[in-house]
Amino acid sequence: MNIDLISEVFGSFWSLFLIILFFGGSIFVHELGHFLAARRRGLKIERFSIGFGPRILSWKRDGIDFCVSLLPLGGYVALPQLADLRGIEGEHEKEQEELPPVSYLDKVIVAVMGAVFNVLFAFLLSCVLWLVGLPSSEEARTTVVGHVSKTIRISETEEIEGPASAAGIQAGDKILSIDGRNVDTFTDLQHSLITGSGRHTDGSPMARMKLERNDYLLEITLFPKLAEINSASGERIRRIGISPAQNLIIHSVEESSPAQRVGLKPNDRIISVDDVPLYSLASLIDYLENGENPVVNLTIERDGGTITIPVQPEMVPYTKPLAVLDFERNGLEGRLQVQPIYPEDSEGDPLETGRQAELVVYDVDRTGVTQFVKFRRGDIITSVNGNSVESLQDLIEATAAIEGDTCSFGVRPPGRTNSEAIVLIGRLSARMEPPQRRAMIGFALQNQRLILHLNPVDQLGSIFDTTLQVLGSLISRDSDIGFRNMSGPPGIIRVIHQFSMIDLRLVLWIVCLINVNLAILNLLPIPVLDGGHIVFATIVRLRGKALPPKWIIGTQSVFMILLFSLMIYVSFFDIRRWQGDNESETRYRLQQSLYLEPKFGDRLER
Repeated sequence: MNIDLISEVFGSFWSLFLIILFFGGSIFVHELGHFLAARRRGLKIERFSIGFGPRILSWKRDGIDFCVSLLPLGGYVALPQLADLRGIEGEHEKEQEELPPVSYLDKVIVAVMGAVFNVLFAFLLSCVLWLVGLPSSEEARTTVVGHVSKTIRISETEEIEGPASAAGIQAGDKILSIDGRNVDTFTDLQHSLITGSGRHTDGSPMARMKLERNDYLLEITLFPKLAEINSASGERIRRIGISPAQNLIIHSVEESSPAQRVGLKPNDRIISVDDVPLYSLASLIDYLENGENPVVNLTIERDGGTITIPVQPEMVPYTKPLAVLDFERNGLEGRLQVQPIYPEDSEGDPLETGRQAELVVYDVDRTGVTQFVKFRRGDIITSVNGNSVESLQDLIEATAAIEGDTCSFGVRPPGRTNSEAIVLIGRLSARMEPPQRRAMIGFALQNQRLILHLNPVDQLGSIFDTTLQVLGSLISRDSDIGFRNMSGPPGIIRVIHQFSMIDLRLVLWIVCLINVNLAILNLLPIPVLDGGHIVFATIVRLRGKALPPKWIIGTQSVFMILLFSLMIYVSFFDIRRWQGDNESETRYRLQQSLYLEPKFGDRLER
């Protein structure tokens, strides 16, 4: 049996188990807090339900109706002395029995204990993470700028000047705060930037940054741009075009490369190039591509000392060639880029355009060309006008042989066995795009992974701060964060699934985040939520008499509808986000398959 299939099935069952255990468990813990507090304070308990709507499993014990309901989007403990939920559940029974009143303190304690239990659960999980450690990276734990991009991409087709570059931020700057909020890690920095609400007088996003440069403190005002992060959901967030610093410690040296010829070794740390300090690999790549000197001087830290080594980079192809099909009709233009995917067991030169391969759509520029809508990244082109094409050269020649303005492409979507025809009416031409080349030295860097053993107080403090920051952005009219950026049950389930495929410790961390969010959100003063029950109890105490039952039921029903509407709204964007992320994953996979393993010197000639 296929090992990959077994792994995929096992992974799916493992993810499902973790989702049920932790997502359902977080809801259960919350309701358990209410239940235990209510029993302790002597309140009548009618029902303990996990989920809403029609029940799918139920049993009675000690006069309490326990049930699991159809919609696993929450849960409740029915406490008629605290709040009447019969209207929410669609029940219209005769008036319930007269129950003795409960004190204001009892109501508050019972209402708040759900949130308390969520925090206790998060604290327990954070203790586990304190012991086993949380995976992180060197880059995530710094606020030193490693690279400043001259441009940033704000959509698939638009690239603009990078705001950080325009504001004069430099590699090596240490960012201390954004809009008055201190930042200790690059994750903090990104979060503060994204949730920021600074605005210029013209309405454009603005941020004030305090940083340290060469022992001097500077304050810089910059203007983030809204960049699209998901083509399907249309979400945009603030970006400025910086990446974190990293230690350039060599892991391995390529055979026959300039690095090997000049004696670079594993564990060497690259400090600078031509006396220009280096804080990231991206900065070194930029310097080599833009540099005018054929020989550069690398300053290396080795065995506690520093040495300078002259090295001549070598121009090496790092991508496969592409076939480019240009289309034009009535002044509208479109373009397909097609890359070869070679069989895993085949041998040959990846730069050879006549080599047999699957011809995969790498990118589609369908601006204004409705006929191109049917092409998708990852599609496999199998024929042109009925003629089979099995190499880039075949595709170029078949396109050149097209007569007239009509042609038909045989296209097979990934994962399918049958091709479908896509007909184009217009002028079509084809050309070969040669492989891209880059000046390279020939080494790979060490992966600087960290295992953090943060104490539970620091972990929960960071999560509380993050959650409150997001809530502040949601209610700020100047923020670019809205309800569409929130995650509902589909988004939460998806994150748990993704993290379960990477590291169980990441699942524990996200469950800590979920439970803290549950605690804070449930204490908001909104009817139906725990905070709303506290508000009702406070109003009753202040006015000295009970609120009308019909008014309470009506208010709760209205807010329940609003709550479910919000869940549906954010879940819609969860699904759209999922679609966009799948497209991004396809794009990333194709991009990775386009890159070649660099071959230097005599290896290139073999």
